[in-house]
Amino acid sequence: MNLSRCLALCLTLAALLPAPAWAMDGALFQQLKARVDDEQLSDTKLTLLKTAASTNTFTCAQVAHLIEQFSFGEDKLEALSAVKDRIEDPENKRTLVTLFSFDDEKQKAKALLANIQKAAPAATSAAPAATDSASNSVSASTRGRGTGEMTPLLVNQVGAWPDTDVRALAAALQKEDFTDGKMNVLQAAISSRPEGFTSAQIQQLVPSLTFSDDMVQAVKMMDAHLLGMTSREVRGVLGTYAFNDDKLKVLRVIKDAITDAENKFLILDEFTFGAHKEEARRILETIKPRSPVYGTIRSKRAIFVVDVSGSMEARFTTNRGESLTRLQFVQRELQSVLKEQLAADAKFNLVVFSTRVRTWKPRLVAATPRSVQEAVQYVGALQQGGGTNIHGALEQAFADSEVDTVYFLTDGMPTDGKKKAHAEILEDVAGWNAQRKVVVNTVAFLMGSFNSDNKPRSRELMLQLAKATGGVYRAIE
Repeated sequence: MNLSRCLALCLTLAALLPAPAWAMDGALFQQLKARVDDEQLSDTKLTLLKTAASTNTFTCAQVAHLIEQFSFGEDKLEALSAVKDRIEDPENKRTLVTLFSFDDEKQKAKALLANIQKAAPAATSAAPAATDSASNSVSASTRGRGTGEMTPLLVNQVGAWPDTDVRALAAALQKEDFTDGKMNVLQAAISSRPEGFTSAQIQQLVPSLTFSDDMVQAVKMMDAHLLGMTSREVRGVLGTYAFNDDKLKVLRVIKDAITDAENKFLILDEFTFGAHKEEARRILETIKPRSPVYGTIRSKRAIFVVDVSGSMEARFTTNRGESLTRLQFVQRELQSVLKEQLAADAKFNLVVFSTRVRTWKPRLVAATPRSVQEAVQYVGALQQGGGTNIHGALEQAFADSEVDTVYFLTDGMPTDGKKKAHAEILEDVAGWNAQRKVVVNTVAFLMGSFNSDNKPRSRELMLQLAKATGGVYRAIE
């Protein structure tokens, strides 16, 4: 066997073996390789490669297979430049130099690879990565340690619109003859209900509209209510639009609803021409994955209110085999939101409550790197214990006149505070909010079970609170 055939065989076998550490897993890599191979133009191949490299890492063997899809030395060098900083086994980089035929190309390849370091683990999605329309079950993708495999973490969103109501809304849209009528019906429906939509429901509603501009506007209306979509589900939504320009407009709106960023290169399949693929790549570079608990943080004057009562010690085992308390799960999500989603010019604060109510800072503070890190550490040190003073927590959140959005999370019923009856709490919120119009986005976080749980009543209070303030409601079990 000659040297070139031997090298090719070794690379093939290496690419099929389990990927070390956090490198792109074999099945996903084969999907990427097939797509790069199918593209005829080097520029389009490169667009795919850059898209995948932004949220994945590779072995040298995988990089070699990708580079081999390019015909000319200059194109191969450009491909190598796009992925060189995403290599997890730089000790094997010499094998990549052998892919180049001419001495000047080999020298350029050596120069590109001269100072590369082992790539940091690819950023995996913190948000859900797959939606089962039958159960409205949403999953978060993560990699199993040491295997590179993608393991879905199931998060059951029970707060979505019922499918029967979505079908009725679609029928109401179809009955309207004119654009204004359709858009008014849709706007009224969204405004009147705080529940979220699954991707399957979005795909059902969008075709009920007549014109592409209306279809784009409809997605903008529903954006805050999107519970999250996989890359394949995003393709399904984009597939309801006929023209690439409209698809790009929609992608700009829903990009942050994407929950499996490592698979985002699949979305490029929905675009026909290289220029559109490249524009889609640029859009996808700006993804801030949506949290299954908190959604996407749009406000620049937000306060996060977290229940740390005794029932937050309720423990559950995820389908990944992790045993977590409710508080541990919420701590992870809130820390991720603080680190990844707050705008540079945003201000924020934290309120934690059990029997007592505590604020992290006296007022909203600027989201500087230092304050965010302090908040992350504060959240990480939280411990559960005590009752559930929902009234006091809401009162404290409304006490800051700068706040325009409250993210309120609880797992229980009011057991402490000046007022415990739902109607009285809602009445006081209406009074505090009469001149301010603060939006309260609510989360009934009910995974696992605790002996004092009353999940239907907990969900109902959070639903009514979000509805009364124009917020979005999520219920997670």
